[in-house]
Amino acid sequence: MRPLRHDYDFELEKVFDWIDGNSYKKVLIQSAPGLMHYLPSIKEELELNTHVDSVVIDGRGRFGACDVYENISGIDAVVHFGHTGFIETRYPILYIPAYSFIDATPFLDTILDRLKEHSRIGLAASIQHIKMLGQIEHFLTSKGKTILIGEPGKRGLFRGQVVGCDYLAAMRVDNKVDSHLLIAGGSFHAMGLALTVSNPVLQVDPYTREIEWMNKEHIKRINQIRGYAALRLTVAKKIAVVDSSILGQSTKGLSTKVIELLRQKNPLAKVDNFLVDVVSDQFLIQLKELGYDVVVTAACTRLATDDFDRSPLPIFEAREVYGLYMKGLNIVRGVFILQ
Repeated sequence: MRPLRHDYDFELEKVFDWIDGNSYKKVLIQSAPGLMHYLPSIKEELELNTHVDSVVIDGRGRFGACDVYENISGIDAVVHFGHTGFIETRYPILYIPAYSFIDATPFLDTILDRLKEHSRIGLAASIQHIKMLGQIEHFLTSKGKTILIGEPGKRGLFRGQVVGCDYLAAMRVDNKVDSHLLIAGGSFHAMGLALTVSNPVLQVDPYTREIEWMNKEHIKRINQIRGYAALRLTVAKKIAVVDSSILGQSTKGLSTKVIELLRQKNPLAKVDNFLVDVVSDQFLIQLKELGYDVVVTAACTRLATDDFDRSPLPIFEAREVYGLYMKGLNIVRGVFILQ
């Protein structure tokens, strides 16, 4: 097993104290998908350093702090690694951000070179790399750049923190900058940011050490496909409105309002409501086989932007239904309200 503290700060001493201080005996541990391979080692650490009777590993990586159980049976408490919490649960849950120990120094000169034509930079990061922002801000400021870091949205805790469905920290400074610099692994956060702000996004991937501008053509293609989904929605004969049973994604009130609006705007369409925990490929195929023309998701806002290429049906975001019918559709840009 890989060493626990070489890549991330799992704050295990804090976890030990929390478990024993509250006399929890049965503990569930869960994490973001990218951290799941650490959980067996963390389980061993907890068993060796606390008075727990049992530690159970959650078998599915959690998409975000929204992706938690509404109720748990036979468990005293949960430790969640890789996200910062924003919802209340009926059981105790401890969120550990799992900050990365990766140093920004090797990236600084390349970042400066990529930003040579930009003077005002918006700075943001996913939670694992939020501690890099101070070092990067200091360096770029010393080189004459103006750095702006926005206050977080309701799903973040730190200045500059972005979450898959919350980019307010960057949006707050978008009209004051020439470009955005994002520190995050993979393409998930960078894609969400590029779809939300109006200025170019330069992504630093600390794991691969790649520093690249987000592809404008790819963003354009996503928005065109989302625009196509909107058009399909306006002429659909059979619409599936899909809500989630996941605690932080459940929006039953929204589903009801969207269904009412859809029936008002398209009275000849059949509109049905579905409830699932995860919108799986199998579920989408089933909807296609049942004859539905389009899916309106009232669950995670990212389904419409991340899953369209694997879905047999066009996916439209429920919150955007209002924008579609009240503001009209721009087929070139698409419609986007990730917040």
